[in-house]
Amino acid sequence: MKNESFIANLLIGIMRIWFAIMFKVEIKGKENVPAEGNAIICANHYSNYDPFAAAIYLDRLPRYIGKKELFENKVLAFLLKEVRVFPLDRKAAMDMKAVKTALKVLKDGEILGIFAEGTRVKEGEHVDAKGGVALFAMKGNASVIPCAISGKYKFRNKITVEYGAPLSLDEFRGQKLTAEVMTEITDVIMGKVEEMKVKA
Repeated sequence: MKNESFIANLLIGIMRIWFAIMFKVEIKGKENVPAEGNAIICANHYSNYDPFAAAIYLDRLPRYIGKKELFENKVLAFLLKEVRVFPLDRKAAMDMKAVKTALKVLKDGEILGIFAEGTRVKEGEHVDAKGGVALFAMKGNASVIPCAISGKYKFRNKITVEYGAPLSLDEFRGQKLTAEVMTEITDVIMGKVEEMKVKA
C-alpha cells in the first residue's frame, strides 16, 4: 500500500498470504472505497480477524480505533502503531484524545475504520451500536461506507467482505447532534450493514 511503512506493508502481505491459505475470500464493492479523500468504513464485528479482512485488500489502509488494552503488550503496541491503529479507552464516558485523533484522521483526508458495536458480537446476538460513527461522520464531514463481513473463519470456509455505496447522511447534516439523532444515524448505517450480510 502507498504511504505505508515497510513493516506495515510486510504485515499486510503476510496476512494476505495467511488469508489465502486459510479461507476463501470474496471481496465485493471495493470500488466504493474512494481513491482519495476522507471516508469512514463501518463494519460489523464478530472475530479478531475482522480488522484484517476489512483492510488488507484495499489500496488504502484504514486507520482503526483499537481498545487501549491491546497496547499494553509492547510488541503488539509496536505493530499496531506501524499499521497506524490508535487507542481508545472504552471505560471512559468519552475518550477525548481518541475522538480528536479520529477527527484529525478525517480532516487529513484519510480513511477511518470503525466497528460501531464496540465489541465482538456473535451470530444471533444483539449489541446496540455506539454513537461514535455518527459523531465522526457529522463532525468530520465524512461519508460512511458500510462494510458487511459474512462467513465463519474456519479452514477453507468462504468469507465475504462487501463494501457498500457511501452513505452521505445529508439528511442529518445541519441538525443538532443530540443523542437521539446520533442513534438514528447509527441505526441507518448498521441497518445497511445488516442488509448487506450474506444470509446463511
